[in-house]
Amino acid sequence: MEWGLAFRWRALGDPVSEGRRVWEWIQRVRPLHPSLDLWRPTADSPQEAEQAPPITQDYLLNYIHGVQTISEYPDFGLTPAFSGQINQGNKLELYFNTPNPGDAAITLMIGEALGTGLDTSEGLADALMHTTATIFNPDSIGALTREDRPVTPAPPPYQYLPGWKMFFATDSPHYQRATQLATTTSPVANGAIFTFGTPDTYPTILNQW
Repeated sequence: MEWGLAFRWRALGDPVSEGRRVWEWIQRVRPLHPSLDLWRPTADSPQEAEQAPPITQDYLLNYIHGVQTISEYPDFGLTPAFSGQINQGNKLELYFNTPNPGDAAITLMIGEALGTGLDTSEGLADALMHTTATIFNPDSIGALTREDRPVTPAPPPYQYLPGWKMFFATDSPHYQRATQLATTTSPVANGAIFTFGTPDTYPTILNQW
């Protein structure tokens, strides 16, 4: 099954400063699964990607600065790196100043190997969610979503993709309802991670929102 991880938060600094937290996140998730160990720059071809050296913190920060410099607008996104096997790995995407000025977000498009790990290990899913929430200390929202699940026709009340596991900050207007519907709740950072049933049943639970 295909999975996606997404978190949004209010940035504590400029995009390059946030890039330092992204680099810390990369270091923290590396031990969680073999496909998260080696990170390389995105490239125009598989051959270029294969030959590219591992990314460094300087590479990541310079990449963010470069995209910010050429962007015509304050909001911009970039895909600086991937991990795992080429064409089957995990693709990292970063967004700044969207949907609101001062927002930052991270998305991990999860590849086959890590997806298989999530299918078979809820502990891995919990570790990935907890690590991400701890690093970015979001005041907003996050979700681990199974990409093959149908998206509800209308945006849900929390204005985010529904997830098997979701993060809500304690001061979120959606925190109480998440508490009511969750099958398990785990405090982390300035909020909690809520699990809604199983990867197969969570859309049905969240449709009760």
